[in-house]
Amino acid sequence: MKRILILALSLLIAQIAPAQQALSFRAPVVSPEINADHTVTFRYRNPKAVSVKISGDFLPDRTVADMVEGKDGVWTYTTEPLEGELYLYNFIVDGERRNDPSNMYMNRDIATWTSFFTMSTKQGDKGWYYETHDVPHGTLSKVWYRSNTLGADRRLTVYTPAGYEKGKDKYPVLYLLHGSGGDEDAWADLGRTVQILDNLIAEGKAKPMIVVMPNGVYYNNAAPGYAVNMFQPTMRNSRSDSTVEIEQSFPDIISFIESTYRVAKGPKNRAIAGLSMGGRQSCSVSRSHPGTFGYIGMFSGVVLAETPEAEAALARQMAPKVAPSLYWIGVGSADGVKVNSLKLKEYCEKKGYPVEYYESDGGHIWRNWRVYLTIFAQKIFK
Repeated sequence: MKRILILALSLLIAQIAPAQQALSFRAPVVSPEINADHTVTFRYRNPKAVSVKISGDFLPDRTVADMVEGKDGVWTYTTEPLEGELYLYNFIVDGERRNDPSNMYMNRDIATWTSFFTMSTKQGDKGWYYETHDVPHGTLSKVWYRSNTLGADRRLTVYTPAGYEKGKDKYPVLYLLHGSGGDEDAWADLGRTVQILDNLIAEGKAKPMIVVMPNGVYYNNAAPGYAVNMFQPTMRNSRSDSTVEIEQSFPDIISFIESTYRVAKGPKNRAIAGLSMGGRQSCSVSRSHPGTFGYIGMFSGVVLAETPEAEAALARQMAPKVAPSLYWIGVGSADGVKVNSLKLKEYCEKKGYPVEYYESDGGHIWRNWRVYLTIFAQKIFK
């Protein structure tokens, strides 16, 4: 009997051992390694590989660079000195795209997972705001609300500032909308909303605020893994071709937030902003509900005033008694939607409507949208 017990125990240990080994996995090389001179070294160990390249947004014009094979089959590449920023990259091994197995940090954009790292060369640069520092931290929650308009339960990501749980203060609210292919996780993961707000608030550059990040597509109620239809996201099935449904259903979001959280109400305490599709939606929602939002931000996306109906809606929104305190447009100099952003800016200026326009380098990319959020958050609720 004793021998049988010993044998059974040995078999159990043998079964558990592989799992324990997997949990104790250590990266074969250090990658990425941020060097003192602000260069970054990437390493990938694969003695059997014939060709290894690196693709990253730190490379000129987003080109692909060759990695060099060294001792023990370790391939390396070192960048030029980089500025503070969040950088995305992956390896191309014998023609196949792979993430960095030595880097645990990855994020998802639509259906693509990519390795990333942040770096800062000095306090206050872009990369510094995207990192976690020793400051008071807010709370990020994933919550469900009922949209009676759409007849469905839907998911929100909500940021509450440091001290919210133990305090009694009421806070203004920024409603922050994602772009095509995105969902309620996009701004928190790719946009670094939590880090940006924590750092700005700690510096006194932004007022403590609640940030609500909804899922902006009526037929996908939540991000993959939480949605009822278990969809595989693409630019098409995660995009709404019409703004009608969000115009009609957005009051459901506001009602839920203002009945669930300690919220300071009224237009001076409400802002709405978004990127790309979300910029178009923030533009459209604010026109459909004039006087609801005191601050409106359009990041690489607007609705033009090219029809009598659109002109009339914009006129109602800009009427003296309901006009927003801030009507802000941000776009990249190489962004394909810049032409529409300029048209709306020029139309507003022609009509005497107050508008602020900000143009950055680059195109239709997260690198710009993180900057726009950093700027916009410092301008609202003042």
